Amino acid sequence: MRSARIWPALLAVAALIALPGCATESTTDALPQRGTGEQMKPLVEQFKDARAQARSDFEREALDRAIKTGKIDPADYEEAFNRYRRCAQDAGLDETYTKLPNGIYRVTPASAIEDVEAHGKVMVKCAQDAGLVSLEALYRTQVDNPDLLADPKLVVVRCLVKVGLVPPDYTVEKLSTFLKSDVEDMTDFDPMHPEAQKCLTAGGIALVVDRTPSGG
Repeated sequence: MRSARIWPALLAVAALIALPGCATESTTDALPQRGTGEQMKPLVEQFKDARAQARSDFEREALDRAIKTGKIDPADYEEAFNRYRRCAQDAGLDETYTKLPNGIYRVTPASAIEDVEAHGKVMVKCAQDAGLVSLEALYRTQVDNPDLLADPKLVVVRCLVKVGLVPPDYTVEKLSTFLKSDVEDMTDFDPMHPEAQKCLTAGGIALVVDRTPSGG
């Protein structure tokens, strides 16, 4: 059977890997389903909150710059990701890194991972130590969510409607059902369409569909 995997963005890396065979929800499901357009705090306030919990001098300095300028410097996000990648590679993690058009990196672990839990723990530690957990979440909001919508799935839905991949009456609930579907039932839109990938990434969802039939 063809398979789909949802790899949560590193900002939500604690619930890491979906099982092959059907698409399951990413960690954005832990957030309330607010489809009414409720907003987050202003970005600078979010930067200050993250600064209070920063783990390293690099993370604090990057957030200090963001507080001063009103935005995360792309160079700081790049440096945080490079730190994550070095840590992951030094730990022997088998991953592919793809920079998407919005500047966010997609991390795709290898399809055959013997110990998923152990892999996830290393990812979490590397992301935290690199300062990537906070910086990626904030940078993603900055570039993909200018309306500061509190519900990441609403960000995805609005993007899908805007690019014409779903009708104007498409809802957050329909997207949630879609993400739980078996690959063969993913008929709302082509999740691997480049524009769909951009929209999913904007909501912190990295969905990868293997269209080749498996043996057996």
